[in-house]
Amino acid sequence: MQWEKDVSGEFPVDVRVFAISQRGTLATVAAAIADMDANIENVDIEERDGLHSTENFTVMVKDRKHLARIMRRLRSLEMVERIQRVKR
Repeated sequence: MQWEKDVSGEFPVDVRVFAISQRGTLATVAAAIADMDANIENVDIEERDGLHSTENFTVMVKDRKHLARIMRRLRSLEMVERIQRVKR
């Protein structure tokens, strides 16, 4: 996906979060996304081994800088092991 310079609106981006499975993980990640002024359009959770999960989010972002800020914020969460953008 390429971003145009002068486009306004919000665009769906898929983000995959690999996290430690513990009480409140989904709520913490979702709250961090909301705090970054982004809307979650969809979420899907896959349990991996009982200790870890993969959370797939579709997040509405304004531009690539907005996405970068969201990803930086998610990386800073203690329960997040890694994060990646999923290309459509």
